[in-house]
Amino acid sequence: MTGRLAPVIKIDEEKCINCYACITACPVKYCADGSGKKIMINHDLCLGCGNCIASCHHDARKPIDDTDRFFEDLKQREKIIAVVAPAVASVFSGNYLRLNGYLQSLGVKAMFDVSFGAELTVVSYVNYIKEKKPRMVIAQPCPAIVSYIEIYRPELLPYLAPADSPMLHTIKMIKSYYPEYQSYKVAVISPCIAKKREFEETGLGDYNVTMLALKQSLEQKKIDLLNYPAVEYVGAPAERAVTFSAPGGLLDTAERFVPGIRRNTRKIEGVHTIYHYLRGVAGKLNEPDIEFPLLVDCLNCEMGCNGGPGTGNVHKTMDELESPVRKRSAKLENQLNPKQQERLYKKYHKVLNRYWKPGQYKREYQDLSGNYKVVHPNESELSKVYHSLKKLSKDDIFDCTACGYGSCKSMATAIFNKLNKPDNCAHYNMALLEEEKKTTIYINQQLKEHISRALGMIEEINNLVEQLDKSINIQSASVDESSALTGKMITSIKSTSELSRQKRDSIKTLIDNAARGQEAMRETIQAVQGISQSIDGIASAIRIISVIASNTNLLSMNAAIEAAHAGDAGKGFAVVANEIRHLSESTRENSRNISQTLANIIAGINATSKRSDDTGALINSMSKEINGFAGTMTQLIDTLGELSTESSGITNALGNLRETSTIVKTDYGEMLSLTDKLRYDINFLAAMSADIVRAIENNDREMIEKLIHMEKKEATL
Repeated sequence: MTGRLAPVIKIDEEKCINCYACITACPVKYCADGSGKKIMINHDLCLGCGNCIASCHHDARKPIDDTDRFFEDLKQREKIIAVVAPAVASVFSGNYLRLNGYLQSLGVKAMFDVSFGAELTVVSYVNYIKEKKPRMVIAQPCPAIVSYIEIYRPELLPYLAPADSPMLHTIKMIKSYYPEYQSYKVAVISPCIAKKREFEETGLGDYNVTMLALKQSLEQKKIDLLNYPAVEYVGAPAERAVTFSAPGGLLDTAERFVPGIRRNTRKIEGVHTIYHYLRGVAGKLNEPDIEFPLLVDCLNCEMGCNGGPGTGNVHKTMDELESPVRKRSAKLENQLNPKQQERLYKKYHKVLNRYWKPGQYKREYQDLSGNYKVVHPNESELSKVYHSLKKLSKDDIFDCTACGYGSCKSMATAIFNKLNKPDNCAHYNMALLEEEKKTTIYINQQLKEHISRALGMIEEINNLVEQLDKSINIQSASVDESSALTGKMITSIKSTSELSRQKRDSIKTLIDNAARGQEAMRETIQAVQGISQSIDGIASAIRIISVIASNTNLLSMNAAIEAAHAGDAGKGFAVVANEIRHLSESTRENSRNISQTLANIIAGINATSKRSDDTGALINSMSKEINGFAGTMTQLIDTLGELSTESSGITNALGNLRETSTIVKTDYGEMLSLTDKLRYDINFLAAMSADIVRAIENNDREMIEKLIHMEKKEATL
């Protein structure tokens, strides 16, 4: 059967340093998980014994209780009563009744003394022993021991007293005999963090309020219990059982019922004793010759409940813890008249019997062995784990306990179950150190060789740097010379740019004149073309005149013929006709001459027009060339202007280059200096490396420390 158990210990992971102290202190070991960076807890395997809390010097483990919830519910006016463990007399020495007054001021209705419940517990034990005559009874006031048997030793469950703890006896008594508190929640003022497990398993109890948490709360709130009244417990008073919180308290109480029972009782306490004892008992149960004690009075805490993990008293001495309890017990005993002691005892037994009935306080337990799932490796599996731990022979099985498990086999079992890792084994780390030592020696030897090579390379670099320095000097001189020449060139560019700007207007005038010439030539060509057209009109008129002359000549011939026909009468007309004929011929001759002249003029004009067209084309071509040349010159002038404008930038750049060259020269000088220092440091490192190798080979720790000191001293220089 498996069962989830309430966490009763929390871990502050920021404070945990993985030191294994908690594993060393843990009686069951495998509830701790050391496989990660922090030691974690498997709460279902944890006993809640609190031994790890006491052993942690880093305050990384703290108890978990219900104190905060208890205070909060009181503020909400929850109906609560308290049952107070007898360890209160040790924790709040002299003020435990004033603690009742303080609780009452918070709203706790009534306080009951668990010491009286312890009296009832002894009655339950005695009656069970008398009726059942068991071979052995293991006392169960301690919930950590109950958890141990339920989880790890279920074969002992039949021997675990089948009766409630004093705390549960008290709660059941209240539920049965104080009906006015039936609906009240129960706060248990406890010295034990594991009590919460008991409440959850039985369904009794609502708050586990540890005395440690109460004490810390009083300190934080600066509350002085002397300012509160002493308030007695409700119900019947306890007698001997007020010592129940101390080792042997059960026996002191049982002696009153069964005188001499001490001789047949094993009183045993402490995590390093009780669980070892119970393992031994479990292993011998089937041996009939073994005689076990009738009663095992056992407690988890070596100093009893007075030094429990819920008290804050773990570092006090036994006498410091028990002295207040003894004083309380002595005070009760002094109230008894020795002569009437036997009668008073009988009377007290009657009081106890009034609150006890057969079967009323019976306790049953769970078999939680299903929680324990740890697998124990066989020899082959164990051997593999040992090899992972670099344990290669029997001589490597140290059982040094540094891991906290007490044996290499237990550590190997934890690793096999992934509850730990090789890194937490001292032998493994020493083996790694030995390997690292060899590796370090090898690396140092290699380092020495590489340093030697590096020194040679540095010498070569030094030579190259010196040559580079010479080259930089030459380069610097060249830059100065280039700068001067460039300055002259820039001056010339500026002059050329200025002249170009001056010629820009002349080029513009040339373009304008070319345009005007082109326009004049165009007008001339148009005029010649007009004259040619006019002459064409004259030629047409002359042709008409020539036709008229021909017709006139023909008419004169006809007139002459008619005059001849007329005879003398026509002589005068014949003369006229003859003159007209002469005039016609003359006109026709002149028209032919004029026509020829006009033809010659037109031919000349046509030739002139053609030449004018050719001249116009040449002028147009020349104009285009002039425009193209002007555009090119404009671009050239603009470019020269830009060059002139940007020449100052070039000058500045050359200045910067000169400065940079100077800086580079300076830097290379510093580089030479640093290279010298580097060479010195590497020589020092080489010498130190050789010394370290010798020191490691000879395992000379003093020499190693000395070398480290020298290195630190050198580093500060």
